[in-house]
Amino acid sequence: MKNIIKSIALLIALGVSFNSCLLEDDNLADTFDDGPNFTSFSNTNQTVSAVADGNIVTAKVNVELQGPNMVGFTEDVSLTIGVDAANTTAIEGVHYTLNTNSITLTAANNYIGTIPVSIITEGIDPPLPVAPILTLTFTGVTGTNVINSGKDAKLTLIYQCFADLTGTYMVTNDWCPNSLRQNTTTITKNADGSWRFGTADGYWLDSCTGNAGLFNGGNVVELCGEILPTGDLDFGTVGGFGIGDILGGTWDAENGVITMQHIETFFNGGPREWTSTYTRIP
Repeated sequence: MKNIIKSIALLIALGVSFNSCLLEDDNLADTFDDGPNFTSFSNTNQTVSAVADGNIVTAKVNVELQGPNMVGFTEDVSLTIGVDAANTTAIEGVHYTLNTNSITLTAANNYIGTIPVSIITEGIDPPLPVAPILTLTFTGVTGTNVINSGKDAKLTLIYQCFADLTGTYMVTNDWCPNSLRQNTTTITKNADGSWRFGTADGYWLDSCTGNAGLFNGGNVVELCGEILPTGDLDFGTVGGFGIGDILGGTWDAENGVITMQHIETFFNGGPREWTSTYTRIP
């Protein structure tokens, strides 16, 4: 199985046998035994966070070339990008500006490129009742035996109030509160405005399953006091396991406390749910 961390084999049951069949990576190239190479968005569902402070936030949308005939392929590939109006609710000039509609992928850059999108925050009063959606699509591609994948990229634009979650936190959870081997973690800010938790599941995987050392870090989006649901944890749904996905939560800025609800769907006998609490250390 691809991209499976070796130490995951150490996972132990909570009194049951924690066995599960892992899914293969969702790589379009795996479905092609032969045929043309194809352009693809690296992330077809991307959340872009922007603090509504009047500044422009640049979102980076990665594109790449994949396929069965990449060995020995050296030709430049030019492609054009457009907006899928039927699946877009974001308004150009109000929520975003598409900085360019073309890009060339080259062998020198491993056929990987970036489309910059400017996210406008001037005049936005968060939180918005519905997050605007910007859907990008391939409108053209040139290159020998190269096609586009037909997969669009959906950008969900999350406008945030100002918040600062950075710091060191005491961590507890109500699943195994007396078994926590680790009790502190750090939170730092990501370039896209989300927050990186050193452990994002309340130390559940490390302390509640007999897997010391498997720290389930993750990227969390806070929106005006609310923690948004996500599976973007190292061992969460995005990581391919479904351990510790965040169902939602709150951020108490006055007291420096984050409370989150989690679910696990990886191990036999589940799903399991619990609550974690992060208290910032002054």
